[in-house]
Amino acid sequence: MNQKRKIKRRTLELYTSEIAITVLSALLIVVSTVAIIKGAVRINFFDMSTIERDILLYVRVPRVLLAGLVGAALGFSGVLFQYVMKNPLADSFTTGVSASSAMGAVVAIVLGLGMLVPLFALTGGIIGLITVYKIASVRGKVQPITMLLAGIVISTFSSAIISFMKFLSNDAVSSIIFWLMGGFQSASISKAAVLGIILLLSYLLIRRDSLSLDIICFDDTTAISSGVAVARLRRKAFFIAALLTAFSVGYAGIIGFVGLIIPHIIRLLRFFKASELIPLSLLGGAFFMILNDLIARTILAEGQELPVGIITSAVGGMFFLYLLIKRRKELYYVD
Repeated sequence: MNQKRKIKRRTLELYTSEIAITVLSALLIVVSTVAIIKGAVRINFFDMSTIERDILLYVRVPRVLLAGLVGAALGFSGVLFQYVMKNPLADSFTTGVSASSAMGAVVAIVLGLGMLVPLFALTGGIIGLITVYKIASVRGKVQPITMLLAGIVISTFSSAIISFMKFLSNDAVSSIIFWLMGGFQSASISKAAVLGIILLLSYLLIRRDSLSLDIICFDDTTAISSGVAVARLRRKAFFIAALLTAFSVGYAGIIGFVGLIIPHIIRLLRFFKASELIPLSLLGGAFFMILNDLIARTILAEGQELPVGIITSAVGGMFFLYLLIKRRKELYYVD
């Protein structure tokens, strides 16, 4: 009897997750279609001019693709960072990867190397990642608390360097500020293709470890006794999450809180397993980012564009405050 109940419960859980994936996929298709159709320039899809066709193929489609992929990458990386640190409030900012990537990009902007911004951002992110990993590693094992503290130190140092760069380069201040706010003005098919390949490979690499990710949420002793290579899995998840963050920052600037908001919303919908949480966070992140980008470029009059990072930071700040108030007892209460 108990066996039948277990089978029935597992079947129901699988059915529920499939419904959620289907619904999110449908919402993603709808918002992507609307984002391609709407914009400062109205396009007649039944009788497109050459200019309208160029806007559609070289501006809107690449932008929607890149926005969706960046949102998916940030949502995915947020889930992985939370598993690695065993902290539901962890994301790319708490590890210092976003800040160090931004520092690299700002250096490229100040030097007038606009075309190399993604490369410099990736380099900065990798340097920050390696630094945090070296500090947080003890005999090959990553310590979540030490990693969190090291990430805060790297973020603070990177922010200081960025401020110093802005102070020295008056001519580049406006470019730096606009880039730091985040956006998809420089989207292209090539960027979307590169990020898409990285995202796909990252998902394939981590998918087989879904059960192990759930197990490491318990104490390390329990995980190790269950046959999980805890240190190796944390290292793998950390590097994948940092790589996704570095490419996202390099292509779109700093867009905050996506990796925090999306996994939490998925959990509020009662999806806790990594096998459900990861794909749903990918779809949810893509939907959330495309929607925010659509709002950013249509909310102002006369074709003016609002940086996407402003909207996500406003939404994320309120959501983060809600989480702190809701979870303040478990975060601060000591028995």
